[in-house]
Amino acid sequence: MTERTVPEPCEVVPGVWSVPLPFPNPLRYTLSYVIEADAGLVLVDAGWDSDECWGALQAGLATAGASLADLTGVAITHIHPDHYGLAERLRQRTSAWIGMHPLEADRIPCTDEEIAAVLEDMVSWLHALGAPPDEVQALRDHGPTIAATTPRIRPDRLLRDGQQVPGRPTMTAVHTPGHTVGHLCFVDEARRMAFTGDHVLPRVTPNISQRPQQGEDPLGHYRRSIAKLRGSGAVLGLPGHEWPIDDLDARIDVLSEHHHERLDQVEAVLRAGASTVWEVATTISWSRPWSDLRGLQRRSALGEAHSHLERLVREGRAHVRPGTPDRWSAAERVHESAR
Repeated sequence: MTERTVPEPCEVVPGVWSVPLPFPNPLRYTLSYVIEADAGLVLVDAGWDSDECWGALQAGLATAGASLADLTGVAITHIHPDHYGLAERLRQRTSAWIGMHPLEADRIPCTDEEIAAVLEDMVSWLHALGAPPDEVQALRDHGPTIAATTPRIRPDRLLRDGQQVPGRPTMTAVHTPGHTVGHLCFVDEARRMAFTGDHVLPRVTPNISQRPQQGEDPLGHYRRSIAKLRGSGAVLGLPGHEWPIDDLDARIDVLSEHHHERLDQVEAVLRAGASTVWEVATTISWSRPWSDLRGLQRRSALGEAHSHLERLVREGRAHVRPGTPDRWSAAERVHESAR
């Protein structure tokens, strides 16, 4: 299987069905999971809000021999629209609870004014990164689309670190910040498996961005939380995109090494003369040429460069002088970073 193939719904382990839900992104689909619970079914993640996705979810439930009426709960890993988009439809048409981490619930903009404020925070952020005017204007032009595709919902239940998922006494919510500040993985201790959302993916490196609403030091939080997941005992990873991870610890080790190498690369770019986040992002390597990145992909790359710069400052390997834009420089002495 490759990322260009949309798989069929299937039972990945007894009592757990993987349901691909399409959405307009190069990843092409989000993987939701239908799980047998004490009474009925629990869904992990709710896909993109579209009629196509809604139909795919119902088809996936049918594959599991079930229907919407069997859903008792929806556990959300994080509040990106491809993971909780259908939550409101599900609440309206079923009796299922909607649950997520409190830090995610606090960050959902539910009014036009709140969405406008988020957009303005993003504009200010781009200015601080040294983004050119056309990049800022592109974000403003995209504002109506952002507003239209932001699900406006409040959860019925808050799922905190260490809390059992209702209806699944062997499945525990694990707070894994980094990709978002309130990201959750769900670990099934009895089956030694984890539903990893966008925290660990089998091929793509999860985006860890320093941006508005992310809080401080997302990369530091991410590195600690992948170590936390590594110690959970889970072997099988069931991610939010792509395909199952057969050896979760091995994949976590690869991701940990990637970020160590990326920190070294960003520091080297600073020493070569780059001084803004924009200059760093346009210089370091990506899976595709910078000129091929557009819109959200480009902003994600900027956020990734920013998070690594912030981590270098915290490790004493770089300095930042606030301004518009912020100016970054490598420290005179390089300290060995924790690996």
